[in-house]
Amino acid sequence: MSRRAREHARAQHRPGAFRHDIEGLRALAVLAVLAHHLLAWPAGGYAGVDIFFVISGFLITTILVREITSPQKLSLPDFYRRRVRRLVPAAAAVLSATSAAAFIIFGPGRAVTILEDAVWSFFFLGNWRFAASGTDYLNAGTAVSPLQHFWSLGVEEQFYLFWPWILLTGIAVTAALRCTDRGMRVLLLLFIGAFCAASFAFAVWETLNRPTTAYFSTFSRAWELGAGAMLAVAAPWLSRIPALGRAVAGWAGLAGIAASFAVLSADSLFPGPAAALPVVSALLVLAAGTGARGRSHNRAMWPLTNPGSRYIGRISYSLYLWHFPVIVFADALFPDASPLPVLALTVLLSVLSFHWVENPVRHSRWLQPRYAYRERGRRYRRPAMEPRPARLAGLAATGGFLSAALIAVALQTTLHTADTPAAADPPALDARAPSAGAVTDGPGPDPLIAHTAALRTALGSSTWPDLDPDPGAFTEGGRNAKPAEWIQDGCLGGNEALDPNPVANAGHCVYGGPKADRDLVLYGDSVAMGYLPALRAALSADEWRIHVFTAAGCAPADVPQVRIGGEPYPECTEFRDWAVQRIGELAPDLLVVSSFRYDPALASRATGEAADAEWSAGTQLIHQRLAGKAARTVVLSAPPEAKDPAQCVTRFSSPGDCESALPDNHQLRADIESSAAAAGNPEAEWVDTTAWFCVEGGCPAFAGSTTLYADAYHLSAAGSRLLAPLVASVLEKDGVAG
Repeated sequence: MSRRAREHARAQHRPGAFRHDIEGLRALAVLAVLAHHLLAWPAGGYAGVDIFFVISGFLITTILVREITSPQKLSLPDFYRRRVRRLVPAAAAVLSATSAAAFIIFGPGRAVTILEDAVWSFFFLGNWRFAASGTDYLNAGTAVSPLQHFWSLGVEEQFYLFWPWILLTGIAVTAALRCTDRGMRVLLLLFIGAFCAASFAFAVWETLNRPTTAYFSTFSRAWELGAGAMLAVAAPWLSRIPALGRAVAGWAGLAGIAASFAVLSADSLFPGPAAALPVVSALLVLAAGTGARGRSHNRAMWPLTNPGSRYIGRISYSLYLWHFPVIVFADALFPDASPLPVLALTVLLSVLSFHWVENPVRHSRWLQPRYAYRERGRRYRRPAMEPRPARLAGLAATGGFLSAALIAVALQTTLHTADTPAAADPPALDARAPSAGAVTDGPGPDPLIAHTAALRTALGSSTWPDLDPDPGAFTEGGRNAKPAEWIQDGCLGGNEALDPNPVANAGHCVYGGPKADRDLVLYGDSVAMGYLPALRAALSADEWRIHVFTAAGCAPADVPQVRIGGEPYPECTEFRDWAVQRIGELAPDLLVVSSFRYDPALASRATGEAADAEWSAGTQLIHQRLAGKAARTVVLSAPPEAKDPAQCVTRFSSPGDCESALPDNHQLRADIESSAAAAGNPEAEWVDTTAWFCVEGGCPAFAGSTTLYADAYHLSAAGSRLLAPLVASVLEKDGVAG
């Protein structure tokens, strides 16, 4: 062997030798995530993030163990400075650009929400914000944040924050026990293995009980980074694997990764235990290359080590940062656009970001200590910062982000001042005009005819009217557009339904005049709440008291349900039993029932026909329990699912961009619920409200100048009041309305 070949072989075996296969593995992971978000294929492409976690745990622990056990020792300030230089400049550039684009494309309401996401993400806490919003019922049906993918960076940085201290503790214990290097690594493996086992067990539990939180949780993901850490500790033993064994392990890992992309889906129990497949597969690939001869291993693992894969892996961080904002903004501006321009723009921005921001800052002297040390201990002075383009780019990105934050604070203050009075002061019921839904004696024109004409006009419109409420000013979750009875009065949970204390809750969520002698009970979930403004506008407050029995995410169907986020919901069963009892005690003149129809949140996790059968049986059972408890029962079907106005109404969109079509299973679900209600209580009147929102399958976002929805599922307060004449015509039978 020549001298040059021997030097190359030694370089490949030395600690910290560059791994081309890891670059390729990064490329594979980021391409899977990008394809999953852009094309919704492969179904399990989201597992690319888990591969990143394994790589990060492996590399960071390799560095930490080497530095902790070296004569020079570990400098934690230097470690954290390197993390900041590696991650923050490119992230700040993306956060700044995304925040600015949000104010250009969307209205100030959603733009402020995106900026708030950016602030959380800048401090690597986005995963907890998105976990909270994903389980917050107020945000159900709202548009996805273009910064939601920053959750994974939050998990990694939180892990990096504590992991050096955990390793230091473990190594200090082994030093106190006077362990050899081998003994130290054995004890570290046991220590980290116990840590991973605890995190994995927690991930399985949290996935079963709180799947949305589990997906974003650092505690449920720590075992994935810990698995990579265990591999790093075991590196000396992995160098003994023969070449054939390495090839088998490497290709088995690639096959496992491909299988995880193919077999995992949105229904998989993720991250526990389903994430074990991509994690173990990534470990096999990393183990195959640990201590391997560079050239021979590179030839064996050519899918990962070819120049194309290596370059994509090199820019994978920038690709990951840019891809999701580009996809979200492109979907808002050009919902039917080809994915090719979106991909091209993502790649262009990523390449520019890598070569002009990420890489220059990483190789600059920014944030380096003022004094550095040579190997022989000689100290020399270095400037902490230099006036290089990399520094200027980082400062510009940070300055732009802070400027956008200041603008947003001012806008948020303005929005809050403008929105609060309108939400806090719903229309007075005793002063309603006939056009608001009053019913006069004798037959009159069918209100559905005029309403249908307004829907047709909206479907044929090429320009936006002056919408009220303005979707561009919607605050988070459409809060300021939803009924004040929900947002301010707290009638969707927090009312007497969830705290059945008649003294503490006397008069709470009961609407009508003090002399009213007729009772109406509105029973259901947030969809039922959406009809409340229409009911209040359609009925005379002098004659009717409206009792609101609604709970978030708790449909009337008598089946075990779970909360948004998948948590058990025993309170729903308690609320349902209480509501049935209370309705029987009131014996109201009118009972109005409504609930969300799509994707029932069943505790049984049943899907397809099994879910339909369970939902149908539960619907029939609740109507059997309610039969005879009210003089009249009316069931209003749920509004069809729509597009979130805060997402589709942009400064560049047209009304057609917000039109939606009825789902393929719309009529099937309607038939299931109507037949189940009739089977449970033949006297119940089923009202299909589809014609209130759609004409010949097309569903506009507005009628006249009124925005119908506050998000994808819930009516706006103004949209509900617009339906008052239609509700009044339904209730007109036997002189109920008037």
